[in-house]
Amino acid sequence: MPSTSIRHGGDRVAEALQAHGVRCVFTLCGGHISPILSASKARGIRIVDVRDEATAVFAADATARLSGLPGVAAVTAGPGISNTITALKNAQLAQSPVILIGGAAPTAL
Repeated sequence: MPSTSIRHGGDRVAEALQAHGVRCVFTLCGGHISPILSASKARGIRIVDVRDEATAVFAADATARLSGLPGVAAVTAGPGISNTITALKNAQLAQSPVILIGGAAPTAL
């Protein structure tokens, strides 16, 4: 748990991932998901940065198939999410326990 008493949504997501035994999050880093990535890293969850959003989901799928634990991919908003569709459908057809976390612009915007 972070040393500061101020908590944010990223802390809650990281706690849930940790509770389900997630050991790794595959990502193409983006500002919208930074709180999730930093909170996950603080809890000992490995962050693997890849070059393409689909690769993040393919890696999460492979991890899920090999471990039986949820494979997690986190991508930024907009095109980051739409770039995952093929890999996400592939994971669905294989019935892999894959979680895709997508960012979003602040509500005020």
